Amino acid sequence: MLKSKIANKLIILGLIAAMCCAAFASAFAVTQEEKDAAEKAAKQRAAEAEAKKKEATETAKKAAAVVKSFEDAEKKLDNLQTEIEGTEALIGETKTAIGNKEAEIVAKQAEIDTKEAEIKTKEKEIKDKEDEIKEQNDALNNRLTAMYKTGNAGFVDVVLSSDSVRDLINNVNMVHKIYESDQELLDSLKEDHKLLKEMKLALEETKVSLEGDKVVLEEHKAALEVEKVVLEDQQIALEAKEVETEELKKRYKEEADKLHALLEQKEAEAAQMAAEAAQMQAEAEAMIVELEKAEGENALPANTGAYAWPTNANWIETDKYGWRICPFHGREFHNGLDLALENGTMGSPVYAIANGVVTKASWYGGYGNCIMYAIKGGYTVLYGHLSGFNCSSGDVVKKGQLIGYIGSTGASTGPHLHFTVFKGGSTIDPYSLY
Repeated sequence: MLKSKIANKLIILGLIAAMCCAAFASAFAVTQEEKDAAEKAAKQRAAEAEAKKKEATETAKKAAAVVKSFEDAEKKLDNLQTEIEGTEALIGETKTAIGNKEAEIVAKQAEIDTKEAEIKTKEKEIKDKEDEIKEQNDALNNRLTAMYKTGNAGFVDVVLSSDSVRDLINNVNMVHKIYESDQELLDSLKEDHKLLKEMKLALEETKVSLEGDKVVLEEHKAALEVEKVVLEDQQIALEAKEVETEELKKRYKEEADKLHALLEQKEAEAAQMAAEAAQMQAEAEAMIVELEKAEGENALPANTGAYAWPTNANWIETDKYGWRICPFHGREFHNGLDLALENGTMGSPVYAIANGVVTKASWYGGYGNCIMYAIKGGYTVLYGHLSGFNCSSGDVVKKGQLIGYIGSTGASTGPHLHFTVFKGGSTIDPYSLY
């Protein structure tokens, strides 16, 4: 195996070093002071290394806090935007209702104006008819008064005053015509009184209808005022939400800038890792070739069939590969998949997707505890944010083998597995392997 071969090489180097030490021991004797100084320097280097590790851990925690804060801001902004859109929709509906009410008021006012004009016309017609009736009534009263004063003698006088039969006939006809005219006048007065009564009744009905229209108009006006108050309240709420949105954006801008810097750092790390992955891939493939020469072609079996999935079956995707939108900085690229489990994410096993050679199993910046391993075909796989390792650099791993555990180290907002695949030094969508 590769590890045993490396161990053998180390043993040989150790023997050579021991022989050299023995040969020059007499010439270079180590004093107690030098020994103490060396131990002190070693302790200091160990302390510095521990301090660096602690600093990296604290930085990762701060980065995780920034990411979490940013995600909270995103959610709040999304909620506020939804509320703003809902309020704007309500404002639109209220404005439509106000427009309808105003149209109803205009129409009702037109009806009222028409009826008021109609009432004036009817009142004038009634006044004219009353004058006409009064005139006819006065004429009839005068005639009746004259007849009352003359009595029946009036007709006898007409007869006696006639000079001839022809004159008598003419005088009698004239009297009849007067009587008929009086009767027609009386009948006309009856019809006019009846018509006048109907006109007054119609006038009263129009006035009652007018009063009803005025009540409806006032109701429309009152409803319009209510709608205007509602609109004002909605506009105040909209302005408040817009102010809150701007304040929220301002409040999280600094943290978002930090996150953006962190993302740029991670992209730089990813670019560096891509270069390392290409180099490690070449080294791993050379090691595989050397291993197969030493131990046979079955030392690392070829990958056959589908690639294995890196987690248990109850996984869910929390972030996908590709471009995503940041509300503060626009489009950003995520170079892998983020996977969590429906339950029991922290400490759950992580498996090798194919046969390969581990090229890194250590802490790596924002990725926290990180495993990288090369597989045939020019692919390098990266697992980030692990809680622990079950392999070491240089190990040969087999498809489906447990090599680590899901965690939340580095720039992570919670337990999940970051899963990246490199091909020829560039990242590709991990789903393309499946």
